[in-house]
Amino acid sequence: MLTLGDRIRLDARERKVLAGLAGSDPSRIRTRAQLERFVVAHLARYPGRSPEERLLRRMLESFLRPLERA
Repeated sequence: MLTLGDRIRLDARERKVLAGLAGSDPSRIRTRAQLERFVVAHLARYPGRSPEERLLRRMLESFLRPLERA
């Protein structure tokens, strides 16, 4: 993921992973706020009751970590 100020650019692998986890196309995500909204909206689908849901939540949350450091 490339970041410049509030702008972000997901690479092809990241777009593919997000699409697989969320089931929707993340190609229109261009800002940090858009990525945060996308991830938070899809986290609601995985309450974390089963081991699979917890893994999916951690994978989605991993996309927010680079934003915290920048």
